[in-house]
Amino acid sequence: MNWKEINYPSVFVDLADELATLRTFHSKNIYKKGTEKYRGDQEHSISVLGILSELIARHHFEESKGIEFEVAPLVTDKPVVGADIILDGLGEEYLIDVKGVNFKSEYLRINYKAHNNPNKKITHYFFITPITRKKAKYLWIEYDQVKDWEVIESTYTKCYQKEIKDTK
Repeated sequence: MNWKEINYPSVFVDLADELATLRTFHSKNIYKKGTEKYRGDQEHSISVLGILSELIARHHFEESKGIEFEVAPLVTDKPVVGADIILDGLGEEYLIDVKGVNFKSEYLRINYKAHNNPNKKITHYFFITPITRKKAKYLWIEYDQVKDWEVIESTYTKCYQKEIKDTK
């Protein structure tokens, strides 16, 4: 497991902020107080990180010559149960869930219920940490590797967790 660096257009940062406002508006009935999906005052910043990470991932695959891929919408009325990106590479289909990681974070985290949801078909996780307005780092994790991670109760929900220092 090695992190790799990639560059992306700085305009993605502002675009992610604008799209996060739309996403928050459209999903206000899903992420409301009293539900397990509630994110409190962090809703907007979590959405910005997620959308920015998905934009960076799309850009990365777009720049990779000869790779065909499909993407899930960035803004919908309810969360997408399934892959953020479906990649057709070398005759194999990759069902990718993109995960944004704050550059200050010490852990990679994956929601326990989402990971174990039989309706959510995922083969890989693509973790992205924006470092600057133009540079990020990414890490591929296979779906089956996650079962060996520590399971914890985080602020809002149960999740799998792995220390980032263990992924270098």
